[in-house]
Amino acid sequence: MTLVNSYATERLAPELTQQQQLVSKSISAETLYAVNHSTLNEDGHWQRVSYYSIRINDLAAARDYGRIVIPFNHYYSEMQLDFANSYSAQGKLNALADDALQRRITGGGQDFYSDSSELVFSLPEVNPGTIIEFQFTQISKKLAFPKLYTERSTPYWFQGKVAQDSWRADYVHNYEFQFTYPQSQQIYTRYFNQHPKAEVIASLNGWNTKRWQMKDVPEMVIERRMPSGHEVRPQMMLSTLKDWSAVDAWTWAKVVDKLQPSTALQLAIASLGLNEFATDEEKVRAVYRYLQTKIRYVFAHLGRGGYDPHKPEKVIEAGYGDCKDQTVLAVAMLRALGIEAYPALVETPRNGNSDTQVVRLIFDHMVVYIPATSERSEIWLDTTGDRGLYPGMSNYMVGQNALIVDGEGGQLIDIAEESFATNKAQLNIHYYQDESGASKANLSIELSGMFEQHIRSWWKHSSEQAVALQQFVKGLYSQGLDFSVDAQVHNSESLDTPVSITADYHFSESPDNNELVRAASVMQVLGLFADFSNLPMPAERVHRYVEKYPYHLSMRVKVEDGKQTIASLIQNAQAVDATHFNLQQSAKRLEDGVLLSIDFTHPELDLTLEEYQEYHNHISKLAKQEVWLVSLRVDPEKDKIAELSKVAAEQGKNSLQAYLLTARQLIEKGEFSAAIEPARKAIELDNNSGEAWYLLATAQGFATQVEASLKSFAKAEELGYQP
Repeated sequence: MTLVNSYATERLAPELTQQQQLVSKSISAETLYAVNHSTLNEDGHWQRVSYYSIRINDLAAARDYGRIVIPFNHYYSEMQLDFANSYSAQGKLNALADDALQRRITGGGQDFYSDSSELVFSLPEVNPGTIIEFQFTQISKKLAFPKLYTERSTPYWFQGKVAQDSWRADYVHNYEFQFTYPQSQQIYTRYFNQHPKAEVIASLNGWNTKRWQMKDVPEMVIERRMPSGHEVRPQMMLSTLKDWSAVDAWTWAKVVDKLQPSTALQLAIASLGLNEFATDEEKVRAVYRYLQTKIRYVFAHLGRGGYDPHKPEKVIEAGYGDCKDQTVLAVAMLRALGIEAYPALVETPRNGNSDTQVVRLIFDHMVVYIPATSERSEIWLDTTGDRGLYPGMSNYMVGQNALIVDGEGGQLIDIAEESFATNKAQLNIHYYQDESGASKANLSIELSGMFEQHIRSWWKHSSEQAVALQQFVKGLYSQGLDFSVDAQVHNSESLDTPVSITADYHFSESPDNNELVRAASVMQVLGLFADFSNLPMPAERVHRYVEKYPYHLSMRVKVEDGKQTIASLIQNAQAVDATHFNLQQSAKRLEDGVLLSIDFTHPELDLTLEEYQEYHNHISKLAKQEVWLVSLRVDPEKDKIAELSKVAAEQGKNSLQAYLLTARQLIEKGEFSAAIEPARKAIELDNNSGEAWYLLATAQGFATQVEASLKSFAKAEELGYQP
């Protein structure tokens, strides 16, 4: 029996004249009715009718609701806009104009599993006081997985803001979700955040109809770094399955026949150039390199829908494939090389981080999973990137849902952090003065994890690379500092070596400035890689603050002594052991300069509003903290060395003045016994030099030649020498 097979025409909500009587509950916008009626047929096909009406109360809402976008998958379903109207505060009804509705295909290679389209339209006269309404019907066309039907329902209509920087989910007066399905079909449900349970409103002739209703649902604020949607909004999920082994069997059936050896596969393996003693690591790297260099990633569903991969020989012949095609080819190659490997369905952060208590096709990507052995840890291999660093898996996938597909029930897991490189960025800065006394610095930036992946992608996709790089490395210093810089990005195309950055700075201070000051601050590295400048204000925060990805930032700053100067600390910066991050800072003297060390460690966070207030306070204080100051001051000892060189050049190294300066230098360095000889030679040249006798007395005294020292001091005094 088929219950529905055509588009609906009956409206699901009262007329707008009646809706207009609802008392306003929001100063910006409010959803008056959010109504969804879904029907599941016995053959697995379905129909969904949705109605929304929104009252616009201010100009901001009028701008945001100026265009309505309704997405759908055009390969698996059809969609029709039943009607759309605006109703002015003066009671004028305006229907949607025929030419104001567009149907457009989206994706552009980003939607790995969907052939997506959108209905896009703009209603006339959307002003404060206007009510807009629209109703649309979606009907299944093909069934990707006939055993599985799912729904996810929430009271809110999510409307993108005109600035495209966030979403709005406005106050809801009336919400209803109604579901009709065969009594023979088992239905599993999950409820979140006070979403009500169902009431059965009909059970007749083999069909059940259930209804869920809510009234006066508060606005939900959308914030950066907030918890997953199902954790904070009223939501209901229903599914015809709760056992993920069915998804494993369904996916494995599409893959298993494509993993068999073939001539094309053997030729591809032969081209890897591996010897018979190659290790597992060498084999996996070789397969990754082959996919990166021989098989281009494309959005290649070719009208077939998004779940069936091509055979490896077809992918090899074409030289391109989507994520499923590349995964199946890689798994087939690895297995032929004797390495256990499986396809893995993953849910990317772009798609969310869903609850998995009931089954829903949450996955939007496929990668390769290679289990751990006694010799190595597990490997997640993603070959779809544009020459990404091996093994290509984004660090943002940590904690995401994954289903390892093996045909034996599969394994549903959260992707573990231990499988990925640590998120680290280290800045190494070396300040020095060249032969002319000009002040310069060398910078090197070493990266791993998400920082390496971000810089690699940023560099590849920068439209003006040189300008973008200049702006980036100049961000290390304030705009008021005058300098020139030459920078380079290294290894951006390497599959095995992380991207790094180097830069040479030439500062414009005058060489005559004898007290050049160098500063180092944790804000330099935070500004490049963390940027807390847009941290949300605690007073405005509504949800818990979530930071999923731990990271470590560090700086090593060396200030080198100059020819005539010595690097001296004149201001210290303090360590900070805050509850939710740690900052360690230290300095030490090297033989040729000063080394500053700054280490900022930021863990994964999930903070209550009170904890976030504390966190925000501590982060804000970082910008006000003392910075490291190192002065390049004239070194008296080096000044004497320079004077000695000058005297030696003018009068000769065996002159009286040369011997006197040598004796002084050795005394100041604590080499008292050695200072006795040049002092005696000075006396031999001029027995009446009170300074020579004084230096000899000093050296003798510190060398514990007490009696001789007393006699020498007496002679210096006799000659009238006053130190």
